[in-house]
Amino acid sequence: MSGPDVVSRAIRLAREHVREAEAKAERKPSDAAKQAGNYRKGHLTWNGLKITIENPKGSIRSGRAANGKTWSVVMPATYGYIKRSVGADDDHVDLYIGANPLSQVLWVIDQVDAKTGAFDEHKVMAGFDTKDEAIATYRKAFSDGKADDRVGGVTRMNIGQFKRWLVKSDTTQPLAM
Repeated sequence: MSGPDVVSRAIRLAREHVREAEAKAERKPSDAAKQAGNYRKGHLTWNGLKITIENPKGSIRSGRAANGKTWSVVMPATYGYIKRSVGADDDHVDLYIGANPLSQVLWVIDQVDAKTGAFDEHKVMAGFDTKDEAIATYRKAFSDGKADDRVGGVTRMNIGQFKRWLVKSDTTQPLAM
């Protein structure tokens, strides 16, 4: 096998690994199961990070906003979280997986409150080759038309920098600001 063939095969295998984890995730959990967090999820390891898949690409993610209004969106990328991490919301750090699971680059979005502009939490975009691709996918993950109002700073990191940030930095604070 030549160089390009090896890379193509590696990408194909990495995508299969993601699809296998996606297939194990419950696509339509009940509201009660979502609230309790006790529905079936997929699991995989990416660059040494343990990832839990909540919403496969193409699944419908839905919920109820603070104002009581229901919302739903077709997920533009696989969505989950990094196990053994703690984000600004006291939950795990959220992560989207794009089309290039072999990418060593991550884009960390400092998500802000759409109304106040105050820092909310981080959204990690893994598997995206460019900042524009990562932000475009992030935008598609919102159905209220306010995605642009939620994008604070965006920081490019390699996997080593990202792992150090997860362990040694204050993940409750904005990264880019």
